[in-house]
Amino acid sequence: MDIDRGGFAENAADKLAVLSHRVKVDMKKFKHFIEERGTETGGWRGDVDRPTL
Repeated sequence: MDIDRGGFAENAADKLAVLSHRVKVDMKKFKHFIEERGTETGGWRGDVDRPTL
């Protein structure tokens, strides 16, 4: 994950490990959400091609 740590609040949160803790908690919640569904959503299952430069 990428964030813009430009301001005082972002820098302070980074120093206190608030951001990494929040990411870990959110990822655990997401993992639980996905694993508890039991079935697919029926959403799109295609491929995304890499952009050419």
